[in-house]
Amino acid sequence: MAKLTVEKILLSYDVPLIALAKANNGDKYLGVNYDDGETAFKFYFSRIKTEHLKQLYAEKIDVHYAVTKLHKGKYQLGEVWGTVGEEFKTKSAEELPADALPEPGMFIPGHAEESLNSDFKVVDIDGRWEISDLRRFSDLVQDCYSFGFALLGATGQAATKKINALFHKHPWRGGFSSVNFFKELYRNIPNQDRAAIRKIDYASPGEIRFYMNGDVADSIRELVNEINDKDSPAREAYKKAYGHLQNLGWLSKSDTDIKLSDQDIIDLVELLDDTCEAFGLDDCAAHILELASMDPLSAIKIVLAYYRRLQGLADYVATGKAQDIFHDA
Repeated sequence: MAKLTVEKILLSYDVPLIALAKANNGDKYLGVNYDDGETAFKFYFSRIKTEHLKQLYAEKIDVHYAVTKLHKGKYQLGEVWGTVGEEFKTKSAEELPADALPEPGMFIPGHAEESLNSDFKVVDIDGRWEISDLRRFSDLVQDCYSFGFALLGATGQAATKKINALFHKHPWRGGFSSVNFFKELYRNIPNQDRAAIRKIDYASPGEIRFYMNGDVADSIRELVNEINDKDSPAREAYKKAYGHLQNLGWLSKSDTDIKLSDQDIIDLVELLDDTCEAFGLDDCAAHILELASMDPLSAIKIVLAYYRRLQGLADYVATGKAQDIFHDA
């Protein structure tokens, strides 16, 4: 037996259908209305962790999954009207009544936290898109968004500290090292600030509609357009910086693997400034150097890794498969 309090109604249709309840110890319970009772509606409740509740709010899991695959322990059965603040007692049950489970695909819309800085942004698409294109394009958007988000400091102080710490601890040896970095970087962006696909209209022409930080999206759009400009110095600057590190055998090395001389540091800082200017990041060179713990070798590798992902997006635009990237909805 447990004593629960209705905290919120998550879904209703004339009557409350899905409720969130809370126990005295702070545990959260997801409740499903499955029948009419003698005194009120019959609900069963399944304890749900905060992280899983966030996934439910973000529509990454449905109610069926939450009360079956994620369920631990016993279910709590009770009769309740579903009024916020209503207290009620339950009885425990190992199994649910027959036919009590919701249909798969029942999501809880409209409860995900949303950032005040986010906007709808659209990428127009055309031509033939394979499944591999959708995956690669999404990965490129996620990586560019993650770095742009960090570069603009587009979040609160706590998240910014975590993101900066990630830059500081990363060895920047290239290869899978940078792949793993971008994945971890995205995980450190608060859920409400992450880029999300809200709609895909696959046609020729069609569109992909995103919900994302507007400033970050605009910065990516500007950089991609600059890269595709016929007079852009970006490609040559990338080749120059990459070739410099390659000739010195530093591509797979971090600052802990080699001892940089004072002249090496001066040359690398100058190369960083030139590369950032060519990439359209001339106002960001000092900040990138700070993110790299004042190590110019790592800073250049950060910029080169970002450029490779921007170039990937720029290629989609150049071929016409993606057009007018991240324009306002």
